[in-house]
Parts: sequence; C-alpha cells; structure tokens
Amino acid sequence: MSKLQFSIGMISWKGYDSLENSLNSYEKNGLLSLTDKKFICLPEYTNEGIKLAKYFKFKPILLKENIGVLGHLKKLVNNMPNGSILLLENDLELIENKETTYNQLKISIDLLSKYEAIQVRLRNIFNPGEPFVGIKKYKQFWSNNFLSNLKRIIRPVKAKKLIGNSMYVYENPEKYHPDLIEKLHDGFFLVSSEIINWTNQSILVDRDKYLDIIIKKADESNIQRGPGGFKNVEMELNISWWRKKQFNVIVAPGLLTHKRLSYRGY
Repeated sequence: MSKLQFSIGMISWKGYDSLENSLNSYEKNGLLSLTDKKFICLPEYTNEGIKLAKYFKFKPILLKENIGVLGHLKKLVNNMPNGSILLLENDLELIENKETTYNQLKISIDLLSKYEAIQVRLRNIFNPGEPFVGIKKYKQFWSNNFLSNLKRIIRPVKAKKLIGNSMYVYENPEKYHPDLIEKLHDGFFLVSSEIINWTNQSILVDRDKYLDIIIKKADESNIQRGPGGFKNVEMELNISWWRKKQFNVIVAPGLLTHKRLSYRGY
C-alpha cells in the first residue's frame, strides 16, 4: 500500500508494556508502514522507552520531567511537520486489519480537509474499550423512559451535548437525531462540537489548527483539574466555548480501542 500524507505522534509517560502492545498492533496492522514521519514524546524517559522508540523507528522527544498532558502535547506537536497528524496515547491498540486501516486513514485525511474539521475521531465506535462513560451518560438522558424524559426537560443543555455519544450506541444514530447527525459514507459521520466533547484519544487533526486553536485555548484556561494539577486539554476545552464554536467533528467507524495493561501511578 502506498504512503499517506500524515504523521504519527505518540505520548508515553511510563506504561511501556502498554506502549509495546500498541506498537506491535500498529506494525501488525500496517499503520507504521503508511508514513515515515513518526514521533514519540517520552516524559521521565528510561532506556526501555528509548529502545522501543528506536526499534519501531519513532523519533524520541525526551523530557526529564512529567509536565502534564498539555505540556507533553505541546512538545510533541511543535516537533512535528505541518499537515495531518494522528495523535495517539500509549494504550491505544489498533484492532482493524491492514486494508481497513489504510482505507479509514485515507478517508479521514480527505474529510479533515474537505470539512475543515477540528478533529476526526478514530476510537472504534463498536469497541471503544474501557473506560468510556459517554455511553452510560447518553442512555441516562436518551432512553425511552419517564426518568430520561424528565432529565431532558430539566437539563436540556446537558442532554444536547450528549447526543454525539449516540454514535457509540446505535448503528444508525442519524435516524434518532436526524437534525444533528449527518451520515457521510463508509460509516463516517459529521457532527457539530455542540453535541460531542473534545477528546485527546485517537484523533486526526491539522497541526497548525490544533496548535493555533486547541492548544492556545487550553493554555489560556485557568482550569487546572488534571492529574497532578496539570492541564490535560480535555478539561479546559469541554466548556460552553467548545459548544458555541460549533466546530465540525468527523466520527469514523474507528480503528483503535483503549487497552491499558498496567497501573501507571495515578
């Protein structure tokens, strides 16, 4: 299969068993052969992390200290080339085969540009892995029962911003929310950020847009609720600002599932 025009960026703070499992799945299912532009940020790095990076031909970005998710992402992305970038964490296993991986990434790169989307979500909608609290929250507000109906009446804003999670519940979510979910082709959907949260996991983004909009907004935020008091981007972005911006978000059928093999210390 031919190369695609994108680069891969990963972060691995500890968790090298999960990292090795993920990298093996990327090699097995053809992801690593689709680009030569591969980078990994290793906070509090060890020789084990460096060896894994070199073995799988990633350029290591070495940090002596843990500076939090936002800090790690800034270091990573600022060292990556312009264009489409696939951002991954160390515990995201690739569960689709080579052909599916190639096809979904090719379509994702095209749709990211065509719709000027803020992100393409590539976490598998049928097997997202744990934890994934969005499914439970959606069902609490959108099940066909008295309590869910009451919750939608009492908290309409909360109910609306959970609608995007229906894509992880129903095979045809556009039938349940036809005014807010547009089915594209090959199992891809187009939605607005008013109905789905920003996520750091398994995403394809445009590098410059990511730095100029997403990282800038997280940097400016006064919210500091992440592990160790560090900013983690998701907490800073998932506020009314994100919903009011109505960014285009593409949701793919998905390639990756969350699979952490060991406790990382937080």
